[in-house]
Amino acid sequence: MENKTVFRVHPTINFARFGTSDDYILSPETSAGLPQEGTDITGGLPIKKGTENTTVSSKDLRDEDGNLKKQAARFRIYAYDHNGESSYPEGKGIEVTLGTKLPDGRIVKDLIWTSHLANKKAAAYNVVNNKGIDAYGVEGGEPKVPQMRNPEVHGDIDSDYRLNRLMIDAGPRTISALEKQSTEFNDCTVPTILNERGHIEELPEYPVRFPADTNDELFEPNGSLDTLGGMLTDEKGRLLVLSSPGNAVGQYDEYGVPIQMTGDLNNVGWFDSASDGPVSLTIVFEDGTKEEAFGAWVVCGDPAYAPQIRNVVSVWDDVYDMFVRDLNLQPELFTATITSKEGKKKQIDEYNPDYLPNFMNDIKPTFIACTLQRWTANLPEMALRAHHAVDAISENDDPNRTIMAALNFLRDPNKDETNIGAPLMPLSLGAAGTSFMTVTKTQYFLLEQWSKKKFNKGKDNKLGPGEILDMASLSNCLGGRYVPGIEVSYTVRCKDMYIQDWKKTGAGPFRIKHYKLDYNKAEYKKPFLSSGWIPRHDMTDGIEPGDISKFMATPWQTDYNSCSIHQTAINTDGVNESNGADSTLYWSWPSQRPDAVYVAEEVVNNVLPKQKWSIRGPGTYAINPAQAATFQDPLDAVKEWHKIGIIVQGTNIETENKKEFSPELYLEVQGQLTNPGDATDPVAKWPFNANPPKKSEKKCPFD
Repeated sequence: MENKTVFRVHPTINFARFGTSDDYILSPETSAGLPQEGTDITGGLPIKKGTENTTVSSKDLRDEDGNLKKQAARFRIYAYDHNGESSYPEGKGIEVTLGTKLPDGRIVKDLIWTSHLANKKAAAYNVVNNKGIDAYGVEGGEPKVPQMRNPEVHGDIDSDYRLNRLMIDAGPRTISALEKQSTEFNDCTVPTILNERGHIEELPEYPVRFPADTNDELFEPNGSLDTLGGMLTDEKGRLLVLSSPGNAVGQYDEYGVPIQMTGDLNNVGWFDSASDGPVSLTIVFEDGTKEEAFGAWVVCGDPAYAPQIRNVVSVWDDVYDMFVRDLNLQPELFTATITSKEGKKKQIDEYNPDYLPNFMNDIKPTFIACTLQRWTANLPEMALRAHHAVDAISENDDPNRTIMAALNFLRDPNKDETNIGAPLMPLSLGAAGTSFMTVTKTQYFLLEQWSKKKFNKGKDNKLGPGEILDMASLSNCLGGRYVPGIEVSYTVRCKDMYIQDWKKTGAGPFRIKHYKLDYNKAEYKKPFLSSGWIPRHDMTDGIEPGDISKFMATPWQTDYNSCSIHQTAINTDGVNESNGADSTLYWSWPSQRPDAVYVAEEVVNNVLPKQKWSIRGPGTYAINPAQAATFQDPLDAVKEWHKIGIIVQGTNIETENKKEFSPELYLEVQGQLTNPGDATDPVAKWPFNANPPKKSEKKCPFD
């Protein structure tokens, strides 16, 4: 088959993050916590605006007025030769920018980018924390879904009445890189598309929807909700997508009082400004021809409070695991060919026992994640020593002579061990209905191979530049425990969301399937988007704008605030069979939602001070340790989230007195909740326990 050139946008999924400043930095393009060649700086740090890859220092995180800077998601375009059957990894791809001359002689004249952001949270179904994705499916032959959010707004899930009042839809925006255009996803900018004639066309009849359109007055703790973000291009024509400021607004009740937030996940009458949507690209060449690229997806959401602290299970681990086991990503890893006694060959779906992982690429990242937990969790000295021993394992060590020998301390995802806590790791809370988290099945298999001394040593980076961006973007996000999650939820592991024929089409893996939208059908009075895709309902036509963020909490701040430390019973079915201590507290998302931190200003000569709670100070004091490290009033979380400090490696910390910090330290900087020396709740080392529930004294009514 004759080769043809295909174009792909990378990362396939990228993340723009909230900030209260009008200024921005760029989201990281390296993987959290991993060593970077030629420097002590580990991966995961954001990038300075206007640079290729210069990492930020602590002084770059806020503007001169102390406002938290946004993180812009940067998208690039790569060209690939496609001969009818793509593979992974391909290890190739050349970046295409304005003026690029392709091998076939064509010269790029313009890059025309389109994105469409929406937020469907208030119009979607409730998050059910003890069921997760199992809240969806078919039961007794009937479709099964959770209760709708805001049920007092009448109509079914797709009624025009509900969608007009509960969905936030900014509509599409299109910009030309050649013209250096920029735009906003707000309530006063007219939506635009690239029409069939190749011109950017306004859509004055598009039904843009924001909460103020159907509410006479809204409670605005941090300001109005009238934008979902913006987009622009850099000097090379790459796309930058900016998030909103992260505001949340609430309705007033019939007495003129703001509706109270009564939970962490599904607050009635509240809207937030998280969003997501497709990113599309049309390449215009000097000869007048055009080519469509395989597009990407952008998610706008939570800030990264600990960008270099790697999750033991990241979104990358989950998505990679799903593609390996469900979408034939790497047949040499998972799909094995067996030969019968008769000589017949047969393919079966199982891990290949002869597959050799690479130590640095496939094993070491999990070990690094283990030791990095110390910078965001209150671990005891014994755990610190054990984690350090894990991180110290090298490719030259005999696995059987290390602390990870036979994987005795690692919870096996193939066994029923999710209710067993210590000594099994990881010792953080599990997904819906389970007490403790496990690594993915693919992670575990690769570690098993290492344990059996079946692995490669040395550098073995087979990924191309676009593929590296895909992995880095997803590896910097929380995986494993989607209750409902931080950046994305459990749906990210559903194969129906993705382009499944990625090998034949040349789309490449990890690419979300865009639902085809016909903007010519837009009518001002009728909502353009539907309630959209849901899992386990045989919906394979792709997903709409807003179909990822709608599975997250509303508003986002209440879930971030609450998911700190809990008993295993937080997952409803959770129990701890290993020691029976139901009151023992564990961490939810320590890498992505720091609990206990070391404050840089309190470090002297690289000697660590006592830890402090990441969320601390007025409004956070708790009598019960189970409520520590949180704002006690959820409204304070909505108001004060942007004052939380950021965890940064010592190499990139700048202070007024020019302290120098060891690259081994990861410390909180730029926090605004307290001043150095302020009294705060003490941080106890694990294991620590919740206060026992009060026992009611029953009295005989006849006494």
